[in-house]
This record gives sequence, C-alpha cells and structure tokens, in this order.
Amino acid sequence: MKQTILKALLVAVPLTLAAPAAAAPPEDADGEGGDVADDISDEEALDDDILMVIDLPLAADEARDAGIEEGELAEALDAAEEAAVSPGTIAEILDDEAEGTRAKGKRKAFGMWVKLQISQGVRGEELAEKIRERKEELADMSDEEKAELEAKIKELGEKHRKRRKMIHEKRKQLQEAGKEIQFAGKERHAKMLAKAEKRHAKAKQKFKKAKKAHKMDEREDKMDEREDKMDERKDKMDERKDKMDERKDKMDERKDKMDERRDKMDKKGGPGGPGKPGKKGPKGPKGPKGPK
Repeated sequence: MKQTILKALLVAVPLTLAAPAAAAPPEDADGEGGDVADDISDEEALDDDILMVIDLPLAADEARDAGIEEGELAEALDAAEEAAVSPGTIAEILDDEAEGTRAKGKRKAFGMWVKLQISQGVRGEELAEKIRERKEELADMSDEEKAELEAKIKELGEKHRKRRKMIHEKRKQLQEAGKEIQFAGKERHAKMLAKAEKRHAKAKQKFKKAKKAHKMDEREDKMDEREDKMDERKDKMDERKDKMDERKDKMDERKDKMDERRDKMDKKGGPGGPGKPGKKGPKGPKGPKGPK
C-alpha cells in the first residue's frame, strides 16, 4: 500500500520541487561560478530531505482536511516557492499547522505569517518552530509594505537557489568520496504516511456510505417511477371508464328519444290520427247467384 502511495506521489510532486537544480554548475555566493562554498558543512550537504519533499502533497491534504483554508495554503506555498524554501521545510510547517488546528482550532493569517518569517531570512527548523509557536495577531499591511515584502522574498529566493546548487555540488563530491547520504525526517515521513492511509480509509468508508445512500435513493427513485406509472395507468383506466360512461349516457339518451316517439305514435292511434276511420279497401268480385 505504501509503495503504491509513494509511486503516485513521486509522479504528482512537481519536478522543480522533487529534484531542485540537480545538474546545475557550481556557483559562488555572487553567482559567478567557482569552488563550492566553504561554509557548507558535510553534515548539511549529506542531509537529504527527499522524504519530506515527497510528503509535501500529503501535508497539504492533511492541512485541508484539518480545516485550513485553501487561500492560506496557496499564500504559504507560493511564498515558499518564490523564496526557494526547502519543500521538506514547508511540508513540516503544514503538518504542524494541521496538528495545531485540530488541537486548538484555526488561527488567522497562516499564509501571511509564513511570508513574514521567510522575508526575514528565517529558514529550516527555525522557520518551522516560529510558525508553530506564533501567538500574536498580524496588523493589516499597506500596499507599499506588501510590495516590499514580496521584493525581499524574491531576493532571498535568488540567494537560496544559489546555495542549493552549491549544496548539491558538495553532496555529489562527498558521494564520490564514499560518504553516505542521510535521509532526514524518517519518523515524520512514517507518521505522515500513516495519517494519509487513515484519511484514505476514512474517505473510502465515506464513499461506501455515500454509494449505499445513492443506491437507496436510486431504489426510491425507481419505486417513485413505478408509482408514477401505476398512477398513469389508473388515470388512463379512469379516462376510458369516463368515455364508456359518456357512450352509455348517449345510448340512454337515444333510447329515451325513441321511447318518446313511440309514445307519441301510440297517442295518435295510427297514421290517420285518433277517432278517424281508415279508408275502405277495394271491393271484391261478386259470387255466382244461387238457384231460385
């Protein structure tokens, strides 16, 4: 089951998030190209958060299921992408926010909180911690302040992308030297997969209930349809009966007229009218005379 989910997620996660700057040439802090930055430790270079990158869609679904509004999620995700924040970090933030929402209810301005912390250069675990522990409400920002915030995030994004390229280059060098990559967030990854499977089972059960209810509705619709047809047949039978009654009434009316004519004829006493003798018929031949 887990392997199936992982394969589906690997297809679903955007390539720009799952494999950032995999084949890019090394650049120094100014972006002119050169040796790998010396301030990147071996531990940082070998610490791969690909598991959390895979978990980003799961974290987003968990946040939606917890009740976080789509607009807040979109604002946070857009800011993280613009600032080139690690997808693993934003997945961790979303997972924490979902848990906090379930425990304490929704908090306002989640997306703006993420943007503000990113614009101040906070990243990694510190970023997740600050978002997790936020308490005070945010004041409304003017258009100028919002524009300034967006500019800072864009500038940081350029720096983070350069550093990301250098990290990948140093990781490649360390791997060639025989060093092993350490996958970060294994425990959280397992936890998020378990929650995703639970959501899936819950959704499946809900679907079954809905399907069953739909079948019941379908049966009721068929019964209503049958009743309608029976009512339609009854109406046709009633209509036929009315026509038969109408014909019977017409026949009775004709019979009454015929009886009335007969009564009139009987009162007249025949063709000559009452009290008048009929005409004499023709005389017959005389018979022979008898003997005298």
